[in-house]
Amino acid sequence: MPSRLFVFLCCLLLLAVPPVGAAEKVTFGLREAAPLVYRVADGRLAGIEYELLEAIFKAANMTMEPYVGSNARLVVAANGAVVAGFAPVVGDGPADITLTDSYITYQNVAMTLAGRDIHLERPDDLRHWRVLAFQRASKVLGPEFAAAVAAAPDYREEPTQALQAHGLLFGRYDVVVAETRVLHYHIARVLAGSGSDTRLHLPVEEYRIFPPTPYRAGFRDAALAARFNEGLRRIQANGTYATIMARHSPTQ
Repeated sequence: MPSRLFVFLCCLLLLAVPPVGAAEKVTFGLREAAPLVYRVADGRLAGIEYELLEAIFKAANMTMEPYVGSNARLVVAANGAVVAGFAPVVGDGPADITLTDSYITYQNVAMTLAGRDIHLERPDDLRHWRVLAFQRASKVLGPEFAAAVAAAPDYREEPTQALQAHGLLFGRYDVVVAETRVLHYHIARVLAGSGSDTRLHLPVEEYRIFPPTPYRAGFRDAALAARFNEGLRRIQANGTYATIMARHSPTQ
């Protein structure tokens, strides 16, 4: 007969070992960019990009524990091993990061107020205007864009998307550069809260002078990146990816 002490120690060991098939918890960096990733009233995260990432992690038998920060802060967190990975990787990520397959595509645009009579045909045209862009845009949108904004009379990169919309609508900048869904979301919110401020009730012009940008996640551990890719393939094959995209379509 085994001693009570032996039985007790065996029970402790069993409790310490996670059950077979338990999802691995992974601290993962995200940045808020409504409507792609945003917080709802109870503090939880939501949005098309968040739902895609959550589904990918679940399909890969991992549980995502979100760590929220700006694009620049996520790079620092990855370098310091605060997070196991992050998304999206904007520009050049840390040297020891393994990039995944693309999980989402952004359509970055240049947006102006229609009343300004500004016409844009290519990124180089931006050199004549005051430009406000998303954080690390000069690292993402190509050499022509980088050269143009370097010569622009005023160029700034703003990590807070709501301030991008304010910069355009209040005339602080001539052109705002960001993802089309993000800009339209925040412009609609500013207009909805503008009341009788007639300065804001102006149509906007959108110029698609940039090609679509496929974005990837990055992981410090190449094995986690491989599992992410497998999870992505699974939700693409079983229809989950298409369902999430359709649910967030503007026509829905």
